[in-house]
Amino acid sequence: MKKRIVLLLLVLIFLGLGGYFYYEQFLKPQVVHYHAGFQVYVDGKLQDFSGLKYMHVVPCTTDDHKAEVDEQEEKAHLHDFVGEVAHVHRSNATWGDLFTNIKFRVDSSKSVVAYVNGEKVDGILHYPIKAYDSLVLFIGKHGDVEEYLKKAVKKEYVQKVEKKSDGCGES
Repeated sequence: MKKRIVLLLLVLIFLGLGGYFYYEQFLKPQVVHYHAGFQVYVDGKLQDFSGLKYMHVVPCTTDDHKAEVDEQEEKAHLHDFVGEVAHVHRSNATWGDLFTNIKFRVDSSKSVVAYVNGEKVDGILHYPIKAYDSLVLFIGKHGDVEEYLKKAVKKEYVQKVEKKSDGCGES
């Protein structure tokens, strides 16, 4: 009987450790840190996301206690009143995650056309955000696409923004 109990305990310990390592390796959201630029035009008008209501604000703390992390908000968000540079902290972040987190609804009853790095893409809300990408999103009517694309957020601007941050020493 004791051998069975010991064997059962060993099996449970093994399963517990296996489950923990599986979670750490395959299920736990991978923390990353990179940035991408974006612009949204609604009926030809550039949207301004630099207001406080679009910003991801986390209070600074001086102790070792960290605020509980909202996994959705951590995927992609804005900081420091810069409304055209997305901060990405999860490897599976999409442009849809960013728009969800800044509470911007993409009106699918209108024409939605997206360009990433100058290339037209479909399904932008499910499209992954990659480091230094530049999205130009058109909702509704718009003029000459090439003229808008010339004004897209450039990698150099994103790099300039990522060098400075007011958010507790992190961006």
